[in-house]
Amino acid sequence: MKINRASGKITPKGWLKEHLKRDTNGITGNLDKLFADAGTDIFGDKKVKHEEKGYWSSWWAGETRGNWMEAFIRLAFVTGNKEFIARSREMVDSMLAHQGADGYLGIYLPEERYKVTKRFGELWTQSRAMRSLLCYYDYTGEECVLKALIRMADNVVANVKESVFEIPDEDGSKGHSLMIIDGLARLFAITGNEKYRDFSVWMYSDYCAHASQFIQDDLRTGNVLDPGIPFVGHGPHTCEMLRLPLLLYEMTGKEEYLLAFRCGEKKLAKNLAISGSCKSDEFIGTYQSALVMETDSRTGAFGGSVPLPSTAYEYCSTTELALDYLEAERFFGDLSYSDKLEWLVYNSALASKHPSGKMIQYLGADNMYDASHEVNPRFDYSPTHDDAAVCCAPNACKVFPTFTEHAFIEREGTLVANLYLPLRYEFEVAGEKMTIEEETEYPFRYTVTFKVRGKGRFPFALRIPAYAKRYNVTRSKGKGGYTVKNNLLVFENDVKGGETVTVDFFPEINMIRAVDGTYAFSYGTLLFSKDIAANCKKHRSYEGMKGFYDCDYTPKAHEDWNYTVLVEKANCEHGEIEYPEEGGYPLDKGYPVLSVKALDRYAYPVDLKLIPIGATTLRRTTFPVFEDKEGVYKI
Repeated sequence: MKINRASGKITPKGWLKEHLKRDTNGITGNLDKLFADAGTDIFGDKKVKHEEKGYWSSWWAGETRGNWMEAFIRLAFVTGNKEFIARSREMVDSMLAHQGADGYLGIYLPEERYKVTKRFGELWTQSRAMRSLLCYYDYTGEECVLKALIRMADNVVANVKESVFEIPDEDGSKGHSLMIIDGLARLFAITGNEKYRDFSVWMYSDYCAHASQFIQDDLRTGNVLDPGIPFVGHGPHTCEMLRLPLLLYEMTGKEEYLLAFRCGEKKLAKNLAISGSCKSDEFIGTYQSALVMETDSRTGAFGGSVPLPSTAYEYCSTTELALDYLEAERFFGDLSYSDKLEWLVYNSALASKHPSGKMIQYLGADNMYDASHEVNPRFDYSPTHDDAAVCCAPNACKVFPTFTEHAFIEREGTLVANLYLPLRYEFEVAGEKMTIEEETEYPFRYTVTFKVRGKGRFPFALRIPAYAKRYNVTRSKGKGGYTVKNNLLVFENDVKGGETVTVDFFPEINMIRAVDGTYAFSYGTLLFSKDIAANCKKHRSYEGMKGFYDCDYTPKAHEDWNYTVLVEKANCEHGEIEYPEEGGYPLDKGYPVLSVKALDRYAYPVDLKLIPIGATTLRRTTFPVFEDKEGVYKI
């Protein structure tokens, strides 16, 4: 039972509007000024040669530019920012103006194209351009963009006829190349042209038939179908490739691809941090012995890992995993993927992003005691991370615009409120213009109100979050109640203009066990952490870019996070939620505070205050637990 993103217009309100405003003034709106590769028209008149220098290859610039363009275009249209929409149009116009007569739309000069060597960034960078153009096409419906995409895809199919993976991949660019399937699957759905399906099948088969030097083999069928072989590869590769078998199954109907996707899901689940992202620092696996480069292959030095609360997750993995969930939800119509998506976005994604919108962590962790480049250049907060790689910064920019786009979905002719966000939604029903004003501070508070305006009427449903064992629905004027079906509250009669619908969800405080036996706390779709007060040391500024810095965060003197949670045998309640006065951006001050009973390092009973993980920079999220069976400790 497939679902689709609803086709109406979204206008962000409340805290979401402020969040996207910070993105506009932050990395998303300025990466082209912060880092030259993002601002270089490499898909236009600044095409390059295929060059290599150490671990750097010229395809990196195409990745950065392409990923940033997609994020920028999505933000432009989600916010309705006229300046950004105009800039998006300029970027797209330049790409189309410099498309070759043969349909080529990539980063390389004519004599450099489609050279299959140990490094091959051709299809990877084209896949980035393809996603950006498809995004623009979705918002504008411009036929010239679709025609350019078709010519581009035809050029790829005509020019890649020999094995891509026979020469072992040295730097991961070939594994990334598989993501051309992402775009081709969409074009197959639009056009029905079977050559896009057949090429995708061939590409994936070629990948499955050849081992790599770079660790990216998790989704080869021989590996993913074998329960004895754990995921060990580069996290972003594994997470982005995860959805490919599902897309191939959709195109071909072959059960082997569905099995590969389900097996991949099961393996991935074993590597998820409590906050939702995939352990990937850079790799999911870990070194099993001292790494001795006696051969060309590093794969043998890696084995399975466990997602300890102190191990890191990469922002690229977080973004790609969010896209996996959206594809799986679209195809299966299974709204439990929205629960996974919410948890991932509101916890892992926000935890590694500074509330200003001007810095992210390349690598974050649930227990983060030191976020400085001296520990690891990927741990500090930076708008670019160009001392490591400018991949996570533009990928991080995609998350909230894409998330927002899926606030409403359509399923079997019914409009579904899927991801609860403060916004206005404008749409048409039988020629009548309708508006829904959605008022909420979700996920920081759990009341959502829908005010319907217009003369039309329509089938309407609300997604029931997995945590919501109790809820209350009120309807101002409409007749009839609701039924519960497939994680939905489905109204028995159409909702019409003039009505107000309010739903109150009643979460409970839960304890979540980490793989190391420690525990974390959740309330609704939020994970809570002990905030560690930190010093911020700016160790780099960006010329001409006021307010943008690379910052090291280290604990302030005498900060203590050495606590043990105290559980009373006779008291099954885990804590209390306190709400500050409403108003302001929730990650600045408006978030709930969770108080739990704990023992400090001296075994003195205290009230431990926890806040949402997304409001922290340094934090402790999981704690050992002591069960007070005899009621000795009182607070």
